[in-house]
Amino acid sequence: MSNNLEATVGLAGLAASVVGYLAALWLKRKRISYRVHLDTPVGVTPAHGGAIEVEWRYQGEVVKDPSFALVRIMNTGSLEIREDDFREPLTLEFGGRRVVDAKVIEADDTLMRIVARDKSWPPVGDAELVLPKVPLNRKNRIKVLVLLTGKPEPKSAVACVGFLSGGKIVRDTTTGNGPSKRSVVLSGIAMLLVGASLALLISSPWSPRPTTCAAGEVKLTGSSAFDPVAKDIVDAYLKQCDSAAVTVQGRGSLDGLRELDNLARNDPAQREARIVMSDGPASRNYHNLTPHPVGVVAFSVVVNKATGRHALTGDQVKAIFSGAVTNWNQVGGPDLPISVVSRGGGSGTRLAFEEKVLGRPEPGLSSNDCVRRDRDPDAKVTRCEYDSTSAQLDEVDRLPGAIGYAEVTATTKYANLNRVKLDDRDPDLDSVIKRGYPFWAVEYLYTYGPPQNGKLVDSLLEYMNSDAAKNILRRAGYVPCVDGPQDLMGTLCR
Repeated sequence: MSNNLEATVGLAGLAASVVGYLAALWLKRKRISYRVHLDTPVGVTPAHGGAIEVEWRYQGEVVKDPSFALVRIMNTGSLEIREDDFREPLTLEFGGRRVVDAKVIEADDTLMRIVARDKSWPPVGDAELVLPKVPLNRKNRIKVLVLLTGKPEPKSAVACVGFLSGGKIVRDTTTGNGPSKRSVVLSGIAMLLVGASLALLISSPWSPRPTTCAAGEVKLTGSSAFDPVAKDIVDAYLKQCDSAAVTVQGRGSLDGLRELDNLARNDPAQREARIVMSDGPASRNYHNLTPHPVGVVAFSVVVNKATGRHALTGDQVKAIFSGAVTNWNQVGGPDLPISVVSRGGGSGTRLAFEEKVLGRPEPGLSSNDCVRRDRDPDAKVTRCEYDSTSAQLDEVDRLPGAIGYAEVTATTKYANLNRVKLDDRDPDLDSVIKRGYPFWAVEYLYTYGPPQNGKLVDSLLEYMNSDAAKNILRRAGYVPCVDGPQDLMGTLCR
């Protein structure tokens, strides 16, 4: 480039444009704007001057002084906003009026599903509406329609408040649908600079960005907890790289590691087309396997709601799994026998639970149906096992008195489960990082030795570091090991 004056000048101009653009983005890295599209009372037209008595009802209940508010909330910053960025959740305030009902009427499918999982939303009867914490990609927006009762306080207006870590929440008061004149002028200048720079750069040779796609067949196996996340990432990859054939089959981290280790000795051709998903690091026995840390995930002890428990101490959990405590009334719950519903011996989630919560292996299998000790009548604890996360959670959700454990996000779709605090620490990644919550793991992908450059395994691992894959990880409750300025490789992801 030093011998090409036009290219050098073009590159300098383009760099100046990019620096200016990035500087502008920096000023609004994390920003949520809200706009009140509608805030109006429900009345009768034309006005009746009090001659007509009107009674408003909603779902059979009288609503006094009804009104509607329609609010649009949008990520207008330059960065994605994660759930843990909300130190205080977004809250709509209505100037003294109270919420009768609320509904999200516009959002993408993922946000709709996240909101639908919160069975306690919307809170009815409150003077404010606390919105569920949902991740917002750039330009993501949601619209909330709220039915209110009561007269607003004088000079009050609908407002959206909260605390966004490293960012701010602003009211959108622009008029019309187009950009401002200032934005048009600045955009025009920027386009001229970029266009002139590119015109100069065209005269010099320029290497196209190499594709990350690769042909071939690969199988991902191992962790059943990570299985649905891996399937979403693979589906996104295959939409761009349709010449590849990738299958995902989760049935347990340790089973996957053993299988890959056996292939290394018995079927060298197949070992090059295999990736293993593991909840936590492999043991030192697998010295030929190469780890690729992906993200950090929090797990939770879960109980059936019939137990009435929302919190346990670490010692209480150990006593339950050892058989020293066999009835929930011994730990402040109802008179209900305890059934321990565990994962099988090939589970990485179970291994993390044994290492970080129990401090010892789980007791032996004593029950086939999780109710009777039909396998071992002399056992101290009624304990059954399931090979997959979904089957285990189905059983805990079904059986009063049941206790188990799983990755936090996997538990959200079950209406009959309580996620349990351990020693007064919430089961989430914020507690892992700030309060030492113990039950978490790093999700690893393992290959037999380093992947071959340009092969499908190498391409898939590279895609795991893409923004698209990281967005899927965040939505599933994982924190990527390397995520912009946040680098966990030297701490949690060691």
